[in-house]
Amino acid sequence: MAGNLKDEITAANVKFMQCFDSANWDGLAALYTDDCRLMPTGSPLLIGRDGVKAVFSGANKAGAKRVVLSIQEVGELDANFNMAFERSEYKFIKEDGSTMDAGKYVVLWKKLDGAWYLYTDIFNTDGGSS
Repeated sequence: MAGNLKDEITAANVKFMQCFDSANWDGLAALYTDDCRLMPTGSPLLIGRDGVKAVFSGANKAGAKRVVLSIQEVGELDANFNMAFERSEYKFIKEDGSTMDAGKYVVLWKKLDGAWYLYTDIFNTDGGSS
């Protein structure tokens, strides 16, 4: 099973990018567990899908119209293959194609009913617009 892990996380990230790019906040939040933890730069811990909607719709309102996720590393966290980690980079892209923000993130993924969901999402900016 571990051989498919990167492909499965990549597929989930493609869904994430599609939801963000189309401003589908309900669809994006559905990629997270009900009890997810979101830890964005400069913000308190947010628990649950409403926090996911608020953070990413807020980024959209601030000018981010697309997101690009680039996986750096994925791996298993338990012998039952129900938890995984992802270490990656992100870019928020403005409508004119320029980068609004870039940074890095770590996600703890939880497998529920055969599908991967974001459980803990920690992300940090590299420091502003370019």
